[in-house]
Amino acid sequence: MPRIACGSVAISVALLALLSLGCQPSPPEPVSPEPTIEDPDHADHDQNDEVRAALAGLSPADRESVEQQRICPVSGQLLGSMGEPLKVEVQDREVWICCAGCEAPLQEDPQQYLAQLNNG
Repeated sequence: MPRIACGSVAISVALLALLSLGCQPSPPEPVSPEPTIEDPDHADHDQNDEVRAALAGLSPADRESVEQQRICPVSGQLLGSMGEPLKVEVQDREVWICCAGCEAPLQEDPQQYLAQLNNG
């Protein structure tokens, strides 16, 4: 018969006791999907306090424009979710982006990103 060290038995007993008490890691909380251009209805500015705060510094006309566009065409993020959105002019059109990092890609390939807005 194999010999079992006392430490191994104590650890096994403690582990069994924890498992029998239901001491298991809790499952991760469900994460709601990020809004995308394909799902603009999911992007709900009225229900998000952070977004509402980010849009508070905009003029009423700009705020309305952001709420109509809803999504950054470059990142697919909800406008206002990364702070106050930025308005840029691309091909004689005003476009809102979520952050300064999205401006270069938008200016480099405007047709790709404007198509996102037209399809959204």
